[in-house]
Amino acid sequence: MSNEAFGKTNLLFEQAIAGRDFGILAEVYTAEARLLSPGVPAITGLTGIQDYWRSAVSALGVSRAKLHSLEVTVTGDRAAEVGRAEIFTAPDAPPMPLKYVVLWKQEGGSWKWDVDCWNMDG
Repeated sequence: MSNEAFGKTNLLFEQAIAGRDFGILAEVYTAEARLLSPGVPAITGLTGIQDYWRSAVSALGVSRAKLHSLEVTVTGDRAAEVGRAEIFTAPDAPPMPLKYVVLWKQEGGSWKWDVDCWNMDG
């Protein structure tokens, strides 16, 4: 299994953040996905996840995100990814480093994020 499908979905996430087009997240997350973000209760479902990212991007002044997949392990119609990310805000500010684990699931013929767990790196 090539990591190409995972890379395409991760790129869609980056595009959603950079373009502030949170409708794209329907192509990234499963319908019943769970988001485990630091400092907030777990969020279940696409609508809540879209609202979370809309609010977080606005509140933090995020201009873009860059995901760096370090490892993807596929088992049937599930996969686990470990990676690191950078969140960019002000033009002269250094990016905020993050680490993440995404549990993937095939839904509608596509690989999508089913559980998204991340936290600050440092």
